[in-house]
Amino acid sequence: MDRISLKEMKLFGYTGCLPEEKKNGQYFYVSIDMFVKFIPGAVSDELSGTVNYAEVYEIAKKIVENSGFDLIEHLAHEIGREVISSYDLVDAVKVTVRKPDAPVDGVFESMETEINIKRREAVIGFGGNIGDRKETIRQAIKAIEDNPAIEVVRISSLYETEPVGYDDQPDFLNGCMAVKTYLSPYELLHELQRIELDLHRERTIKNGPRTIDLDLLLMTGVRLDTEELTIPHPRMYERAFVLVPLREIGMYNGPVPADKDVRLFGSLN
Repeated sequence: MDRISLKEMKLFGYTGCLPEEKKNGQYFYVSIDMFVKFIPGAVSDELSGTVNYAEVYEIAKKIVENSGFDLIEHLAHEIGREVISSYDLVDAVKVTVRKPDAPVDGVFESMETEINIKRREAVIGFGGNIGDRKETIRQAIKAIEDNPAIEVVRISSLYETEPVGYDDQPDFLNGCMAVKTYLSPYELLHELQRIELDLHRERTIKNGPRTIDLDLLLMTGVRLDTEELTIPHPRMYERAFVLVPLREIGMYNGPVPADKDVRLFGSLN
């Protein structure tokens, strides 16, 4: 990948855990590396084909000067998020923040952190079986599309399926969508949970009826197994209602279990 870098910007700010750090401030040294598949300006010699260094400098300067954070890790993260959200050309960004005057009793050159943020492709499964199922799914997808940190790439058709795990409930409408996002897996999970709550999702009976269910199924380059989140989704390869729409959007080409009926319902339109 091509790289555009701003190195060792000396910026004054107020990030630190101690009260005197937030009051008196200190200098930080910030470096930003932006990674791009191809820089059009390298061929065209036009500013519109690259990233404006002066703008990136002002982004970093404004965030450092107005920060007041406790951690330089959070400072670096906020700079990276603002840079990658400002330039569609940038696929990944690395932000390094050095703190030479950290209040530590010892001899050192500086304390330093490095934060990496990149756009990844993720797959979200959606479904519901209460109320106007199609309309609720449409509202959920609209809420995802409205988040500037998420780009919807492909959406499957809707499929009607029998319930799994708790049979005494209506059939579901299910589908999958591929997105690109620079959100972390946990940030994306929390955004999906927020949308579920906005659409009156209630968690009462395990595998029970719900207005909307939004599951983070896959994310490129990510494997997680924690109490809060597992990627890939631990049961997705057992569920035809996930694999059929997943295959439709080109994210799966393996076998599909035939124990449950998956019927094509139609498109969202």
